[in-house]
Amino acid sequence: MASRPISLVLLTVILLAVIYLVAFPDGGFKLFGSSPSCATGSTASSSATQLAGAVDVRVLIGIVTVPGAYERRALLRLAYSLQPRPVRAVVDVRFVLCAVDKEEDRILVSLEIIAHGDILVLDCAENMNDGKTYAYFSAVPRLFAESPYDYVGKTDDDTYYRVASLADSLRGKARRDAYHGYLTPCHWRPEKQYMSGMGYVVSWDVAEWIAATPALRDDHDDWEDVNFGGWLRKGGRYKNVYNEEPRMYDYWDREMDNDVNCFRHEHTPDTVAVHKLKDRLKWARTLHYFNATQGLMPSKMYSVDLQNNIYRV
Repeated sequence: MASRPISLVLLTVILLAVIYLVAFPDGGFKLFGSSPSCATGSTASSSATQLAGAVDVRVLIGIVTVPGAYERRALLRLAYSLQPRPVRAVVDVRFVLCAVDKEEDRILVSLEIIAHGDILVLDCAENMNDGKTYAYFSAVPRLFAESPYDYVGKTDDDTYYRVASLADSLRGKARRDAYHGYLTPCHWRPEKQYMSGMGYVVSWDVAEWIAATPALRDDHDDWEDVNFGGWLRKGGRYKNVYNEEPRMYDYWDREMDNDVNCFRHEHTPDTVAVHKLKDRLKWARTLHYFNATQGLMPSKMYSVDLQNNIYRV
């Protein structure tokens, strides 16, 4: 009689193990992509993506931020995780930091890494225009050598990429010498334009070339994004250039004093990326426009006034 309870316990343990392995074949829950991701609608687990069809584009997006920006990273994790999943694409989103040197940051960033596994810490001193872009792009080919991406991108933490639109905009594009983003200054001399720092993407071979060209480390006499475009020109890699104007733009609403122009306008349904989301209100209005709260279901925990977006117990 004593053996029956033991057998039931063993059977339960085995059943739970099987369920875990089926649901999480790589040993952990992953919102998107082929490795743990902070993000988002950008990637479903690789197995779920495969169910929708063969993956034909794989993208890595690095969000350049600083160790102390905890609230912004938390907001971005939410914003990306609630996006619709791209079809036949993997888009992994990672936060990019240089060396974490403050005591509180060392502990709190460590907790983020344990909880989310979505942070890259580079071998550099934290900076804005003194080599962080080079450090990121040169590190990627080594970090992901076993499973290369088709494209590698860099973006700011005040930019919101719509990952399905990004994947669609890259699908069918060149896989060599590709440079994708928003050309600035807009409608100006082509020989002087470069991709705006709001976000740009290059093909994997360009990242490999940067990693293999250490002279670029000290080639930064201007804003890093200006220098980046210069690197590609000087290195003969400025070939397949894809300008996403007007689908990439700076935030604008009718309460702002600034006028609409070639790089700043209202939200559009086919948006690839929105930049200059400098405060919570701009983020809230942007996420509302793109229906980020559409998954909010009725509950006894709150009531919802859909007309005025008022939530109350």
